Amino acid sequence: MGKLIKFILVFFSSVVLLIIAAAIIIPLVVDLNDYKTEIETAVEEQTGRALKIEGELHISVFPWLGFSTGKLSLSNAFGFAEHPFAAIDEADIKVKLMPLFSKKVEISTVVLKGLALNLEKNEQGVSNWNDLTAEKEAAEIPSEKELEQIKNSDKKIQLEAPAQEDDDTGIALAAIKIDGLAIENSQITWNDQQGGQHIVVRDFNLSTNAIVFNEPIAINLSMLLENSEPAVTEQLSLSMNLVIDEALQKFQLHNFKLDSMTRGERIPGGILEAQLLSEIDLDLQAQTLALKGLQLKTDNLQLAGDINTTELMLDPHYSGRLQIAPFSPKALMQQMAIDVPVTADKQVLQKLALSLDLQGTKDSVALKNLKITLDDTNINGSARVRQFNQPAITFQLTIDAIDVDRYSAPKQQASLVKTKTSATSTGRKASVAEAPLMPVDILRQLNLDGDLKIAKLKVAQLTMAGVSLNIQAQQGIVKTKQSIAQLYQGSYKGQITINAKDKTPRISLNEKISNVQLEPLVSDLQPDSKVKLKGQANITANLSGKGNTVTAIKSGLGGRLNFSINKGAIPGFNVQQLIDIGKFATKGKKMQQSYANEQTLFSTIKGSAKVNKGIINNPNFLAESSTVEVKGRGTANLNNDALDYKVIAKIKKGGKNVANRPIAVNVQGTFSKPVYTVDLTAIESMMTEEEKQKVNKFIGKQEKKIDKVLGEGSGKAVNKLLKGFFN
Repeated sequence: MGKLIKFILVFFSSVVLLIIAAAIIIPLVVDLNDYKTEIETAVEEQTGRALKIEGELHISVFPWLGFSTGKLSLSNAFGFAEHPFAAIDEADIKVKLMPLFSKKVEISTVVLKGLALNLEKNEQGVSNWNDLTAEKEAAEIPSEKELEQIKNSDKKIQLEAPAQEDDDTGIALAAIKIDGLAIENSQITWNDQQGGQHIVVRDFNLSTNAIVFNEPIAINLSMLLENSEPAVTEQLSLSMNLVIDEALQKFQLHNFKLDSMTRGERIPGGILEAQLLSEIDLDLQAQTLALKGLQLKTDNLQLAGDINTTELMLDPHYSGRLQIAPFSPKALMQQMAIDVPVTADKQVLQKLALSLDLQGTKDSVALKNLKITLDDTNINGSARVRQFNQPAITFQLTIDAIDVDRYSAPKQQASLVKTKTSATSTGRKASVAEAPLMPVDILRQLNLDGDLKIAKLKVAQLTMAGVSLNIQAQQGIVKTKQSIAQLYQGSYKGQITINAKDKTPRISLNEKISNVQLEPLVSDLQPDSKVKLKGQANITANLSGKGNTVTAIKSGLGGRLNFSINKGAIPGFNVQQLIDIGKFATKGKKMQQSYANEQTLFSTIKGSAKVNKGIINNPNFLAESSTVEVKGRGTANLNNDALDYKVIAKIKKGGKNVANRPIAVNVQGTFSKPVYTVDLTAIESMMTEEEKQKVNKFIGKQEKKIDKVLGEGSGKAVNKLLKGFFN
């Protein structure tokens, strides 16, 4: 036994001595530089590329088994540019010899300096590395039998960590230690002739400290990225502490920091700086990804949040919370070189903030606890989108108060645009088709169910409160239900249905206005125009039409209308004045010099109408006051805005005298410019010969006074008209 032990000791001592001797002798007697030609020839035979060894080659054995080079270059593939495919100025890699006998790998810092890698693709789509990988890629293509086996498998992705083989000859990953990695002053060029893209990565530098499993690895990376079209440069720098487990399943990125500075003519403002911060935890075995303390910062925008993802590889589900700190949308648009809309109020678009809870999958997203602040307006609610390829959208939103007019164009600009549009439309009316009102293609695909509530709203100069809207859209049918609880001392309710299934869309309306005061409403809506009707309005409308232009809908509009106006007045139209024309004429009395109030007061105005092909037929117009009753019938044509009404006005307590008999009034003109005239033929038919003589005598004397009452030139017109009737 003693001899055996002695023999073993002698044997291992001899082996150690041989290794030490080899480590000393080999570098002395073997000079790799003497074999440069043989190495270059061998590489060319294997790859078809020319290897050029310009620098010195060095080899070491003990205590480090290592290899280092000077400048090397590998030629490009045939048919590509003459510059090298790859070149390095210096490389150095060493492995400690003795730990290898204990199945441990200790590598010194791997150094690679001056790497230049030129990647290209020609116009035919062939890359300059195809020849180096073609044989390997061909070997990796599965046979038909293998493809069939894949199809018949259960297709489940196995993500568990690979089992460790019980092999004494293997080296565990945990036994590998690398002192660091250093890539310095390198460059990568990508030239895609087929896609017209040219990108250069310059000044690429990567450094790490010791690479050890389950220990933080400090990583620092920087590069300058240059893109030719569009001309953009981006300076990137990345730092983090990376922790990797020996099973290569868990990755933790602590103190992750990415800084970016982008420059270029197409970059708004010429320069954009951004910073991304986070704590990242990736577990491949558990299929989870967590982004904690996420922060994205630019000059004018700061986003923060946390996001957690589960079932990462199979069916990703994510949740978290995001916040955007208050910022100025106007300043951001200016920085992004986006035209800032000109608004009536220059103080708007100064503040926007957002926060929300996020939940989603690869095919859906839900926003909960949504809070948006826009200037003085607060918006709260939730929203969800399902099936991104055919989105189904639901939302519930509440707004405390918003003045839409503050965000609209100033009056002068809006008026100018309207004038130009009108002029353009008039000039092109004969040659250009009328613009469609509804995007029917979008409506047919729209899947929407939402509720919007606004506590206080101002729009088109109208103020209202308690606004509610429900909208539903599916399979080409859009339905809305809307209401206003407080609308100028009254209220509003309505329903609209749009059927866009067919080629020509159909629209129906069911509207109701209750107890709305018209005078303040019209005054707010048209502050520069005179109010044409006053009173408390109650209106119902059931209308339907088809078409996708204003003209088409008007021409096909049909349905029923009912209206009543209590305690009303019609400014600019004085029934008493028109009656007095006949009264003074028949009695030969002097005309009243003026009327204190150019309007007609009514206790009620009411009627109903049928609508057919855009023509409103009102057979039962009635307006009453304490002294006057006005009845009438007529039509209003929506197609050309024409009015054609005839009303009979009379004093309720009139006698047989012609002065107290009914007066016929014709209402013609248009909606915007109605014209009221007395039907004198009706008066003449009711007059005696004595009354006619009095009128003839009166006419000649009262011409100027008629002018004062009805306007200059009216006297002559009335004079001529009356003489024509009564002579």
